[in-house]
Amino acid sequence: MLRPHGPAKSVVVFAHGWSTPFPSGFGPWVAHLRAGGSIVIYPRYRVSALDSTSAALAEFRAGVESAFRLLGHLHVPVVAVGKSFGGSAVFYYAAAARSWGVPAPTAILSIFPAGPIGALPTGRLGANTFVELFVGDADTTAGSGGADTFWRWLSGHRTDRKRYAIIHSRPGFVANHDSAQRSDAIAQTVFWKPLDLLLARAR
Repeated sequence: MLRPHGPAKSVVVFAHGWSTPFPSGFGPWVAHLRAGGSIVIYPRYRVSALDSTSAALAEFRAGVESAFRLLGHLHVPVVAVGKSFGGSAVFYYAAAARSWGVPAPTAILSIFPAGPIGALPTGRLGANTFVELFVGDADTTAGSGGADTFWRWLSGHRTDRKRYAIIHSRPGFVANHDSAQRSDAIAQTVFWKPLDLLLARAR
């Protein structure tokens, strides 16, 4: 759990990808969020290469629960962002927040999500939860399969509270599976800015 230097304005649950178990994998982005007043919860859910996806989801849940216990009753909005496996995990968190005993996110940004982690989430998102799903046009790792599956799962969700976006490659930027880990000006526009807007809307 990484706190801002000033007063907390929001909490960001940051669900990392399978190969980025430490905040340094998204270091500049995490620093940017903290500078903007966000407490960043970065649950380390993968301990070894032998971990199963179900065990990883259980560890993700344990990390989220632990962090919110430490925070106590902090009355600030919560937003969730995830990439790859984390892009899937944020849906399980949002749908089961009540049973986990933690605050539900008011918004979700799912970047290049992998497929469902076992069965699809059994719960549903809050009616006002805003969801953005990103697919990279050059992502040969996750492709669009996971995003399409979660988009179908969201079929009953309010149309004005969800958005499916294809991230297009451009000169100097290839929208592959690892592009969200970049911190240059293009990546900041493509990935950081949408999350900043979700946070501004939630506050």
